[in-house]
Amino acid sequence: MDFKDGNKEKHILKESKSPDLQSSISWYSWGNEAFEKAKAEDKPILLSISGSWCHWCHVMDNTTYSDKQVVETIRRDFVPIRVDTDRRPDINARYNLGGWPTTAFLTPEGHIITGATYIPPEKMLESMEEVIELYQEDPDRIKGEVRRKDSEISRIEKYYKGKKKGTEARGGALETETFADLLGFAADQVKEKYDAEYGGFGSFPKFPMFEALELAQVAYLYQGDQNWREIFEHTLRSMYTGGIYDPEEGGFFRYSTTRDWSIPHFEKMLEDNARMLSLLLTSKKLTGDDFFAAAARDVLRYLENNLYLPEREGWAGSQDADEEYYSLSLDERQKRRKPRIDRTIYVNWNALLVRSLFKAAVILAEPRWYDLAMKTLNMLKESCFTQDMGMAHYLAEGEGEAQVWGLLEDQAAMGLSLTAAYQHSGDVRWLDMARELAKFCLEKLARGEGAFRDRPVGEEELGKLSQPLYDIENNSLCANWFVEMASLTGEEAYLEKAADIIHAFMGEYRRHSLFSAGLALAALGVRERGAVIDVVGLHDDPGLLPLHSTAVAAFLPPKVVRLLDPEKAAEIGRKEYAGVKGASAFACLGRHCFEPATDPVQLEGVIEKMIKERRAHVLFTVKEPTGV
Repeated sequence: MDFKDGNKEKHILKESKSPDLQSSISWYSWGNEAFEKAKAEDKPILLSISGSWCHWCHVMDNTTYSDKQVVETIRRDFVPIRVDTDRRPDINARYNLGGWPTTAFLTPEGHIITGATYIPPEKMLESMEEVIELYQEDPDRIKGEVRRKDSEISRIEKYYKGKKKGTEARGGALETETFADLLGFAADQVKEKYDAEYGGFGSFPKFPMFEALELAQVAYLYQGDQNWREIFEHTLRSMYTGGIYDPEEGGFFRYSTTRDWSIPHFEKMLEDNARMLSLLLTSKKLTGDDFFAAAARDVLRYLENNLYLPEREGWAGSQDADEEYYSLSLDERQKRRKPRIDRTIYVNWNALLVRSLFKAAVILAEPRWYDLAMKTLNMLKESCFTQDMGMAHYLAEGEGEAQVWGLLEDQAAMGLSLTAAYQHSGDVRWLDMARELAKFCLEKLARGEGAFRDRPVGEEELGKLSQPLYDIENNSLCANWFVEMASLTGEEAYLEKAADIIHAFMGEYRRHSLFSAGLALAALGVRERGAVIDVVGLHDDPGLLPLHSTAVAAFLPPKVVRLLDPEKAAEIGRKEYAGVKGASAFACLGRHCFEPATDPVQLEGVIEKMIKERRAHVLFTVKEPTGV
């Protein structure tokens, strides 16, 4: 099912059991036209949030929205709006009622009256009747609930705008005990929720939980505890050999409906596969096991064969669920049409993949992934970025310009891909663009010294879009990005902002359970600062590339690499590099710098010393929370 987002377009439901109903529901996109119509005609809004890959969304289209009586009631009593969750994550974040499809009934001002997820035809008729009755006969009840929610939103914004520090002053020692509490809590949650029998976390439905697995990898590196290795290794192996992985065409499905990973939800998402690729590559680096390299190559095979759009130099967003298709052998599939691919280019997911492709190039020693990463990054820069509006969210095929500008998730993901590009290429233009994006976030998304809002203030604030939303996952990504920016530029302000973001969530991280892992990784970065490896040499020096590859492939979070020309190093305040004759790597942890390395073996030895030094500092401990 295809539908577009645009302020003045109406869209016709194309999938229907009944041909004469194909043009019966004129879905409005989210915009002024729909809201003004609802106000002028004093009708409630029916908001449908769906995804192109969503099985039950298609079912609802072919049942509920193809039912003649339902269609007639919608046309008579409601203003129908349809939103694609992938294209408008800001709307989904405020209106999703527990899954997809979301079926929400709203006032003409955009406040939620009631709603659910999938609703069959008979129940839909009952629900619409109840909504109309409440809307017409008890408007005061609706208004009272709206006032209560607005008051709560105001309290929430005030909380996240404020900085949650203890007694220590700005510029002094960071609040290590409280950050240690966060690290300890997140680590405890990973161990407590781990399913030792089947891998993963919890029972079912079972999702990959990327940040939790990354936290386990970092804890294993610095603690050497085999229990941590068991968590990420057993989970990744169980997923790869279970039903959540497609052994024929490659690629991971979105999640498992069962505890043992045997029955997946069959859609494949670019985001999930980009993040799984990163986890597999890190596992290869940590364990040396070629199983993880082979699995990573299999994911890359799926992505390149199915989601890469060479004519656009970007990657499609998803592939639809089709249980029947995925039950077939590869030979049988080749006789069938593949499940539909959403050819929309989503900036945040493409940016996450770019970072993983850079990692694949060095860990798998396959430079072609570097080339694809650079092509994608250049496309995102040329088509989806302006200094005034930051990054857009998506670029739809055949629609011209990119759409939905300034969302935090796109700035954070792109920021991390830009710092990766600078580290892998040494091209300062990528770092300059990262500075511009950071400036955009600070000017358009920051409110005081707290966390970032998910979208710019004053942009298309219809309905609940006017209400602030502070998302822990994307704020955590931003904090990690700013930690890298601080190490790459030497500018302390980036580190202070990363700390501000973390402090904004310190009073509530426990309620996020496993989802606090990303914030904990950011806290680790603020506490420990970045390890910095400067690889210095002339571009035609044959020893430069091996040193640089070793440096960027090293797993030593938080860590950054700078590739510097000896004569230009003075531009970043490192005049001492001007006299370097042959390619050399200079590694430092804070103020402690190690002996220069002139070949990969020497550098590997230095990196091992850096890891041991961090272990000695007990920078990652598992303990019962003591603060907050």
